Amino acid sequence: MDHSPVFSLTGAPPPPLVDADSRAASDHGAWQHLGGDLDSARASYAAAIERDPANATAHNNLGFLLAQQGDLDAAIAHYERALAIDPHKSMALANLGIARAIRGEGDAAIDLLQRAVDADARNVLAWDALGKLLLREGRLGDAEACWRRAIDAAPSHAPLHVALGTAVAGQQRLAEAAAILRRAVTLDASSARAWEQLGAVLFLRQDLGSAREALQHAIEIDATSLDARYHLSLVEAATGNREAAVDQLTAILDVDATHIRARVDLAIHALAGGQLPRALDELDRVLADDAGNDRARFYRAVVLDLAGRRADAEAILVDVAANGRDEKYADRARRYLVDRIARTGERVS
Repeated sequence: MDHSPVFSLTGAPPPPLVDADSRAASDHGAWQHLGGDLDSARASYAAAIERDPANATAHNNLGFLLAQQGDLDAAIAHYERALAIDPHKSMALANLGIARAIRGEGDAAIDLLQRAVDADARNVLAWDALGKLLLREGRLGDAEACWRRAIDAAPSHAPLHVALGTAVAGQQRLAEAAAILRRAVTLDASSARAWEQLGAVLFLRQDLGSAREALQHAIEIDATSLDARYHLSLVEAATGNREAAVDQLTAILDVDATHIRARVDLAIHALAGGQLPRALDELDRVLADDAGNDRARFYRAVVLDLAGRRADAEAILVDVAANGRDEKYADRARRYLVDRIARTGERVS
């Protein structure tokens, strides 16, 4: 939001508007907006625009407020009006870019956000939003560059360090990512997301003890952090603590019964423990919602094979090997079939 709110030295609110000019009305609206009084802020912005239809700041701020209230069409109209008045208004470009991104117009959003940072290289909101869009497109290096620019402008903002650490980790620079994420938790030790991401990177580095500590910190801060619990289940499994891993997966499913990765992992733990009926039940629940899940299909075939239902298992394995969308599990299915022939002497029909 682009505004210049007026505050008195005592912290008291500004006097009521009587015949204030457009700029004063807009500033008054910004003060109300920051205080959470959206209805009054909306009226003040409207008054500012009525007094001066060319007040680009009032149009931008009213657009931001309307977006907060869920009226994206009206918000876009005001952003576009602000830019018709001032084509280089960085915050209006950023806000319009974010609105376009929400609508799924990725290319237009990226173009608008790039124009926003070109207009103001210290626009942290624009750099952050641009980084998120580029990360979504798999452009990790470009996303990293955006978050580095954002941190240049706001070096103490912990979420920017979390985002940067995520982009760096995605490029397999795990030691560097861990250092960035340690900086994030130093800046904000209450951020469950920062601790969760640090734990995930430490897990990838096989620093399992430190990963466990970081993920437990995340869960202590936010017990509903499913990502933290999932990564902790991986840490516990990697250290041989299957019961603790199952506890974390069960906790995830208590919150979100549709969490597919957790349910498949729970089935794998049941399989490893010889609990074939439970493993089959968990996998059937996954496939009822996601019939094309190759990971679940592969493990269901393994369970059926171990349960003696070899023809059923073979049919699934052959289909996954030939038609699977996940090449990792298509390859595993092919290798399982080869190993099965070597083990039993039976040929695939």
